[in-house]
Amino acid sequence: MITLPYLLTASLYLLLFYSCYVVLLRRNTFFGLNRAYLLVSVALSLLFPLVRLSSETVGQLPIGSITLPEFVVGSATERNEWSAMQWVWAVYGIGVIIMIVRLGLHVRAVFQLIRRGTKEKKSIYTLVRLPDDNSPSFSFGHYLVLNRTDAQTEPDALLRHEEAHIRQYHSVDVLVLEVVQLVFWFNPVMWFYKRALQELHEFLADRAVLKTPQPDYPRQLVAYALNVSPAALITPFVSQSTLKQRIVMLQKPASHRWALLSYVSILPLAACLVMCTQSERDQPQGEAERAHLATPNRAVKIEGKVYTAVEEQPKFPGGMAKLGQYLGENLRYPEVAQKAKAEGRVFVRFIVTKEGDITNVEILKGIGYGTEEEAKRVVSQMPRWEPAMQNGEAVNVQYHLPINFQLEDKKESAIPSSANQSAFFSFPTDDASSQKLYKHFVVNGSEVAFNEFQKYDKADIVEASSSDRLIRIQTH
Repeated sequence: MITLPYLLTASLYLLLFYSCYVVLLRRNTFFGLNRAYLLVSVALSLLFPLVRLSSETVGQLPIGSITLPEFVVGSATERNEWSAMQWVWAVYGIGVIIMIVRLGLHVRAVFQLIRRGTKEKKSIYTLVRLPDDNSPSFSFGHYLVLNRTDAQTEPDALLRHEEAHIRQYHSVDVLVLEVVQLVFWFNPVMWFYKRALQELHEFLADRAVLKTPQPDYPRQLVAYALNVSPAALITPFVSQSTLKQRIVMLQKPASHRWALLSYVSILPLAACLVMCTQSERDQPQGEAERAHLATPNRAVKIEGKVYTAVEEQPKFPGGMAKLGQYLGENLRYPEVAQKAKAEGRVFVRFIVTKEGDITNVEILKGIGYGTEEEAKRVVSQMPRWEPAMQNGEAVNVQYHLPINFQLEDKKESAIPSSANQSAFFSFPTDDASSQKLYKHFVVNGSEVAFNEFQKYDKADIVEASSSDRLIRIQTH
């Protein structure tokens, strides 16, 4: 799934890799390596944002510790309200559609030219002769297209140049970048990538022509230069935008092999960027970070041993149902986490003292974006528990509480009236079809199993809401 952080991070990689190309590699005569670098760097820019450095997982929680049932924090947006992020995605979607239409028109224009000409099958390509000079001669895919003037003379240098484009699949490179540009249309670096790659295509094709020495080849290029703007996808024999650089490269001596080290030097830069672009949610927490999130909420002195297993566990006032209600009423999905579409589990560790106080609240693993601070805040403010018992004495116990922050994709539709409530509750509560229809059952802010949901009487319900896969009720 494409997300805004992914698009921005991938754009940062594209900028880094292209900057390295301009500074370190562009002047080299290793044209094949430069072509590979540009293509591979685009692929890596798309993959690197998906890299996640190892961090603590559930399996690293202490063995034998007491873990409470997971609590789910959901967030839903009203159907008719558009947030700033939704407007951003709307503009982005419009840009993608425009780019798709643009690419379709360019491809159509090229094949319209090809259909106008007469075709002749050759060993490597299909030669197309156009009836006029409205287009420059060019190659695209396995087609070599000659305008009327070139079709009459069939210049050897032109044919060999365009044949090199076809043999080396240069139009495939251009199409790949066009597809990537559909997604990153807002990033101007992609336009520079395409221009640099087409420039390399010309250098490679010129080199193929010069395998047979032709001293007057640069003069042929200048003489052939036409003042015509070619279509975006075709590879014409001569383009004025690249003509000067092509002549310079034809006269330039081959780069020394020491220049190959410049390709290797980019690797540590890429590794450094991978580290820097790891978001807060992906970074493993060290002792300093844990200490920052492990401050006691009030001055509580822990006396005696802290147990991880006891005969009688501590109880939240009112039991587990009240604990779920407390969390549901107090936990809030941070706005920054909603905008970043951050989802995942936050693991909170805390100690219930022999007096029932909550202390030493710390985050073992989180997803960032303010979710860890929110979980710590709510757990730290819990009322006193009934303490745990071991051999008839109150003891300290260490607990783990997983809190799952989960965005709700489906928009909930409020059920304000009793008539709407009865539309759902008219189903027999033990009917298997209702269990298949709804996946999640939330009572008083806590998700419960279906058999637990069945226990609530319709008369006790004061508020209800539903979506395609979720039922939420509030009882007396």
